[in-house]
Amino acid sequence: MNESVAHSSARPRQPAGRIALGLAGLVGLGLLAGGCGRSVPSGSLVLAQVPVAPGASATAADVLDERYPAGSRVLLVSPPFGPDNLRVLSRGLVAAGDPVVAPDGRRVIFVGKMAPGQAWQIYEGRLGGQRPKALTAMPGGAMHPALIATDEIVFSSPVPKLGEIWTAIEPAALYARDHAGQARRLTFGRRAAVEPTVLQDGRILFVSARVDPEEGKAPSLALFTVNNDGSEVLAYALNRDGAPFVRRPRELPGGLIGFLASESEREHATLRAEAVRSARPFASRTNLFPGAVAPCRSLEPGADASLLACFESRGAAGSENRGSFAVYRIAPGETAPGELVFDDPAWHEVEATRLAARSRPMGHMSAMNPERDTGILLCLDANFTRVRVPAGQPARTAERVRVLAARPAGGSEALGEVVLQSDGSFMAEVPADTALGFESLDAEGQVIHRLAPSIWVRPGENRSCVGCHEPYNRSPRNARPLAVGLPPARIPGPSPVVTQTTPTR
Repeated sequence: MNESVAHSSARPRQPAGRIALGLAGLVGLGLLAGGCGRSVPSGSLVLAQVPVAPGASATAADVLDERYPAGSRVLLVSPPFGPDNLRVLSRGLVAAGDPVVAPDGRRVIFVGKMAPGQAWQIYEGRLGGQRPKALTAMPGGAMHPALIATDEIVFSSPVPKLGEIWTAIEPAALYARDHAGQARRLTFGRRAAVEPTVLQDGRILFVSARVDPEEGKAPSLALFTVNNDGSEVLAYALNRDGAPFVRRPRELPGGLIGFLASESEREHATLRAEAVRSARPFASRTNLFPGAVAPCRSLEPGADASLLACFESRGAAGSENRGSFAVYRIAPGETAPGELVFDDPAWHEVEATRLAARSRPMGHMSAMNPERDTGILLCLDANFTRVRVPAGQPARTAERVRVLAARPAGGSEALGEVVLQSDGSFMAEVPADTALGFESLDAEGQVIHRLAPSIWVRPGENRSCVGCHEPYNRSPRNARPLAVGLPPARIPGPSPVVTQTTPTR
């Protein structure tokens, strides 16, 4: 290859206009393009390409306009690679990207735009090259598709305006589209939920902000998980321990969760591949390829435990010339890309994934009750916290907890307070599908700890937490909390302060 994106030995660059190819590790399944009768050879890839020299186009209005400018496309490339073995799956769209292959290896889902000025939506590509089929018609657009165990499509909507992804009054939320074409909302926080991917255990991993961004400062982005019915939202990884902006999380071989990190959210920021270990996600953030010297645009599992990554290629050894982004294969255990798989110098290959069957994620049995408008929240000990008391200051004990709800236009309002049991536990019935927050209060009513509205319960959901800002990776103590022996306190209730008591008969 040309001067490697790693510190490995340099290889000569392919002449302009040619496509470089490496097939090692890309042996997949022989497939048939559904309904068209055209064979799809094993080893085929699905790519997203952005023109190296885009034509004149309108100014980017939203985050996808910047990521996939006019002319961007999704295509199927099959060996032997060449002009006769390329099929454009996004034919008829003015721009497209972010392809996802279904677990059966026979469906390709991606985001696209039908015409300038129209909203981005989710499309299904036809492997025979026919025009893609629109799957969503969301007001404000849809982006970032993924597929859960039932092949329902998970996506984020609306598409934020450029520079407003974390400040929009109507933040992007996750939705799931069923087989009848109906979309149901999964997240209800007041911070954007974007970039979903589905883990093998069935949970949806996504990117959101841990706290509201301070004026003029970057938000603190992190990874979160939620079940495919929108229940049990939990912080998963990242907490001000590296570059503030992250995107495109993916589950990788070897128990890793890979993602791209940068110092800026703008599309042309330098992105590097990082990862955390699923066994210790909050204490294992690391640079995935310390030997790489060029930006990375995507990271996906390859065949035989390898990885596929799109790095920027470069000119002759020692030069500063920048080339197009290309697809590389990283063998298991390597810390730098070693094999150039695909490079068309006229295009940036910004995303690449195998067209092959892969393990289907687990399903999730929902315990929601759609006839309810509340859920139950159990806290085992509101005084159990990872927040350290400053030296010289006495520790304060919480005696009650105030429940907060997000206001539509920003800020929050108090719904009520619940008195803690002697072991610090409480159980409350709270409104469903509402962003909730909490303040622990001492005997004088002073706030000890505060969690801004950021979690929710679904109708009929029963969920629990260990404590108030509990330490990461901690399991609850093996004790029955006193609060579970009493009926839950209703919030909002008939009075501002509610005590869990046994009803009189």
